[in-house]
Amino acid sequence: MSSSFRVAIVGTGRVGYQFSFSDLPDNHAEAVVANPRTQLVAGVNRGQEKLDAFGERFSVDALFHDLGQMLDEVGPDICVIATHPELHAQMVVECAAAATVKAIICEKPMALSLQECDTMVDACTTHGVLLQINHNRRWHAEWQLADTLLRDGAIGELNHIYCYMDGCKPHPSWRAENEGPLLHDYTHYFDLMDLFAGPVSWLCGTAQQRIRPWAVEDFASAMMQFSSGATGLICGTEMTVYADHAFELRGSTGVIRMSGEQVHLFQAQQNWSEPDSGFQWSALQPSPLERPTPVSTYVEALSELIDTLDGHGTMRSDGAVGRRSMEMVSAVYQSQASGNVPTRFPLLNTENGIQTLRNLGQFVDRKE
Repeated sequence: MSSSFRVAIVGTGRVGYQFSFSDLPDNHAEAVVANPRTQLVAGVNRGQEKLDAFGERFSVDALFHDLGQMLDEVGPDICVIATHPELHAQMVVECAAAATVKAIICEKPMALSLQECDTMVDACTTHGVLLQINHNRRWHAEWQLADTLLRDGAIGELNHIYCYMDGCKPHPSWRAENEGPLLHDYTHYFDLMDLFAGPVSWLCGTAQQRIRPWAVEDFASAMMQFSSGATGLICGTEMTVYADHAFELRGSTGVIRMSGEQVHLFQAQQNWSEPDSGFQWSALQPSPLERPTPVSTYVEALSELIDTLDGHGTMRSDGAVGRRSMEMVSAVYQSQASGNVPTRFPLLNTENGIQTLRNLGQFVDRKE
């Protein structure tokens, strides 16, 4: 009989148990409940109200404010770290060292610096603990379809990735000391750029604090080139009352556009020619697609983790993958700090880029 795994949620807030954007399990706690191999046994949170609400909803009595106390008294097999990113490194290290912990699921962004990412990976490697980073679009059926279409040549050779994100935090602006659009929003699209185009060679970016009062960027943009030869361009802000985002894979014979979390395929078709000169033009025309069956990314990620624990699976988003998107975030901060010049990969500076820009006086606390 297959063994079961006891799971603790660390951070009983939005992504821990409150997200509900569809009829499918849409947060970590619901995914644990939905899996026959897992049992939700504990919750940890700083605030009492959300902790009590979590316990009541999922009939969990083991509720704690202290992570170490929970690890000692409950002894979970899997810990889900769903807290703010400034807490991730310390909590992953503490969970990895616990005697019973076999695996950790850590929310994106992985941490605040590459230095912290390395500390997390090293701790998990030392203790033989699996580390999964929840860049959840890697398990999303529509994004998987986009990957399949690209690999099958539906748009020819990938030339360029273009994407933007505006206002993707809840409005009015969700306050977080260290999370502007780079850490909160870009980390998703940087991760997908890594999925589709591979390693980055160089990146040139800007991170500016324009109107928000908190000492972090509210506008950022970047251009980059991948070692594959493809290029990328991304822009994101937290200066709009609306949320709007899109991601395009632009190839030699077509375009894959992700909008509303759905794939839209456009392929080149000849539509005009000059009889005398022989010149011919092609235009993009929409191509029909069979929609994939929706899945819960949280359920899929947890199942993949358990398969890996069983010894017959691999994780598509481990610590190394999570670190790569953080490296792209860090490169934007480093480019800004150095006068917006191109930054080469791999990065040699692994320090916190937000703090660097604060030290330079580019990110400052203002009166609200």
